[in-house]
Amino acid sequence: MYKAFNDAVYIPIYQIKYKRQFQTLKIKSIEQTIDAITKDHISLSRFGDGEFKWINMTGQESFEHDSKELSQRLLEVLHFNLKRHGIGLPQAFKNPDIMNANKYWEREMGKYGKQWLSDLDFSKMYFNTSVTRPYMDLKDKKIAKYVFDEFKKYISNKSILVIEGDQTHFGGGNDLLSSASSVMRLECPSHNAFEQYKTILGQAKHAILNEDPDLVLAALGPTATILSYDLTKILNKQVLDIGHFDVEYTWFLNGDKKRTKINGKAVNEVKNN
Repeated sequence: MYKAFNDAVYIPIYQIKYKRQFQTLKIKSIEQTIDAITKDHISLSRFGDGEFKWINMTGQESFEHDSKELSQRLLEVLHFNLKRHGIGLPQAFKNPDIMNANKYWEREMGKYGKQWLSDLDFSKMYFNTSVTRPYMDLKDKKIAKYVFDEFKKYISNKSILVIEGDQTHFGGGNDLLSSASSVMRLECPSHNAFEQYKTILGQAKHAILNEDPDLVLAALGPTATILSYDLTKILNKQVLDIGHFDVEYTWFLNGDKKRTKINGKAVNEVKNN
């Protein structure tokens, strides 16, 4: 009971102490973010609540162990300014009211606001992480159609390299990648991938140098956040830290109202998946 009561207190703490500071951050809209990807060809590294918790090593029960190296690399990506590479921050930082889970976010920002805000640059222009979660979390479902349509048009006749967990099967079972000219895959461990980061980075570089894909999609938790930065910096390749985009697209196609299992895919947010 004490824990539940304590959690509830964080919402007014957010509203009193941190709301104005979060809303002062410069974060582009979801639509502006997909436009930057498709028109300006930016790479993207996303920072959600999970990435900030990995930075601060808060002991998440998740698919990636906390470590000082992971924390330091994520901070490096967050703080470095790299041409054609953008950093995405949560839509909730700017305005949680358009999200279904606004109370969750207000609680988390109340609880961790001091830590998260201390790592951010209020003069910097950020992009929007919800570009990869445009359906289930948002009250306005029209945004999802725009994002998915623009993405599918953008990849038309492009060669794609997908770097993913071995249970992800990004684009499998739907038409998300059907307009691409080719799809290559680099499968990596689904859990604790960052512990094998040097190997994964080496394999990714080898695949890019040999196959020269037009676009790289990385769906590999915080490892993808770092990969997008490294591969853009080293090879000047457009790399999208794409996250749950494929899962969101399946839910969108099915008209799902809540997170559900998807046959043949790991959905870490659904229990007993």
